[in-house]
Amino acid sequence: MTNEERNNLSDLLLQSLYDYHFANNGGSYTLPKAMVNADVKSKLAIEYLIEKEYATDSGRGSDNLVLAITSQGMDYIKNMH
Repeated sequence: MTNEERNNLSDLLLQSLYDYHFANNGGSYTLPKAMVNADVKSKLAIEYLIEKEYATDSGRGSDNLVLAITSQGMDYIKNMH
């Protein structure tokens, strides 16, 4: 996976988190860790979003990722358009 591929997938995932946030009154998106671990490209893209502080995972210690977009992530999405 190239950096460009990871960045494109990260942007797509972040846009999805942005849309989910507003469609669900600020709710977090829950994904089983086993599903994420099975898709290496998605795992790398999600880790990148968390590392850049565009998203947070509040599911630590559980079997799920509980992803939410941060204000930095929202700013990034707004500046993309």
